[in-house]
Amino acid sequence: MRHGVRAKVQPAHSLGKMRIVVWLLTLVTVVPLVPTSLAAQGVDEARGTVRQAVELVGGSSALRNVQRVVFDMVTQWSTTQFRDVPFTDRPAYEFNMDVRDYSILAWRNTRGLGSRRIVDLVRDSVAVRDFGKGFTPLSVAYVDERDELFLYTPDRLLLALLDTPDLHMLGDTLIGGERHRILGATLGDLPVTVLFHSGTGLLAVLRFQVGQPNDYGLVPWGRMQVEVWYSNWRTFGDVSIPTQWDIVRVGKVYKRITIQRASFNPEFAADSFAVSSAAREAYFTSIATRPMHEGVQIDSTSLVTPSLAEIQSFGTASGAVRTGAGWLLLGVGQTPFNYTQSLQALRDLGVGVIEAVLVGTANPGNGGVLQAVEAGLPVYVSPASKEFVSRILRNGGHPDVSLIIVSDTVTLGSGPERVFLEPLDLPNVPGSLVLFQPQSGWLFIPDARTPLDIRVARRHADGRGWTVRAIGTQRNPYQLLEQ
Repeated sequence: MRHGVRAKVQPAHSLGKMRIVVWLLTLVTVVPLVPTSLAAQGVDEARGTVRQAVELVGGSSALRNVQRVVFDMVTQWSTTQFRDVPFTDRPAYEFNMDVRDYSILAWRNTRGLGSRRIVDLVRDSVAVRDFGKGFTPLSVAYVDERDELFLYTPDRLLLALLDTPDLHMLGDTLIGGERHRILGATLGDLPVTVLFHSGTGLLAVLRFQVGQPNDYGLVPWGRMQVEVWYSNWRTFGDVSIPTQWDIVRVGKVYKRITIQRASFNPEFAADSFAVSSAAREAYFTSIATRPMHEGVQIDSTSLVTPSLAEIQSFGTASGAVRTGAGWLLLGVGQTPFNYTQSLQALRDLGVGVIEAVLVGTANPGNGGVLQAVEAGLPVYVSPASKEFVSRILRNGGHPDVSLIIVSDTVTLGSGPERVFLEPLDLPNVPGSLVLFQPQSGWLFIPDARTPLDIRVARRHADGRGWTVRAIGTQRNPYQLLEQ
């Protein structure tokens, strides 16, 4: 999670019942209704696989003895994209000190230096952040993140598997020609699949499906497949762990965590995880307890021309353009909530009937398309945004929607207010698109982020003989050019 938006969050989600984290689960005895020797053999084999892995990494006693830990780590964030061209994920890097006390469900993550130092602290059900001037409320999405992080931390995962009553074998598989054993289990209320390398006996992969309805960046995907791949084993004291954790969402690498150093059961200062009563009260009375996307604020709205409405915001549609009798919505917002927010803002401006929507940005921030589809509106997409939209629709229960792909010139409307949609390759987004309205001379490039993107789009417009008088992007929908 790397969001600068402080937002609101609903308290329950798919991992909500895991507030008592997996290693604190109360054990129960499960008696099969129809016991068979084959089923018993599968259970015994599964338990034997986990016990072997536990013994290899230090043994049950050593793992259960771990209550506190410090990880010095590097997090590599990847840009989700669906191109087949390699090395196009545009990574960003963070250096983190990750400090935990499992006995009190506490997690403290520090990154940055000096005035840019950020401390995120989650203690039981409260999340706060300190920029150097004291703790203020932080989105409960970080409580969710703590739960998921503690779930897939390898030594915690092995203990949870060792203790769960429904561990069972699912078979074998080959990955890169190497055989792996597949186990199934339920941790808390979450069904998981876990792979162990048959040759070494060590933990290899964790898989589960979950939604993140409170996380601004992940909520558009809905319920998604998550994978954690483990590699690069090292030993720290009495415990061996994999120091490379690769987290995959919707089939693409989301982030890679590299543990550089680990210290188990170090001494912590007494106030390492202290959350004052004032900070706790501020958290529970703030928007931090509601979904992040519900914290989106509209900065301004205006009719910049009679045929173009602009919304200045982060997370809503960019506005709407008249195509004749009706209007084309420019973007759909981060979620259905933000889609509805956008429509209300446009109605307040006097914008007429929305007849279609343009989803032209190649990123996950298009969750509002679910609401547009349910309203029966045609959806125009670029080749680059198509896979994002398709996955959002599939995960949201609309797998069969026909999208209109702008792979050639598309003309919407007629007369002076008609608009053209055309494909455009941008430096970082091949398969993007542009929109041009001849009447106003307005060129809209939804995926543009840099001056280079603008120059590429202007070259395209010059080649088409278009007279451009104004430029628009998703973040800045209308900017009049100097004549």
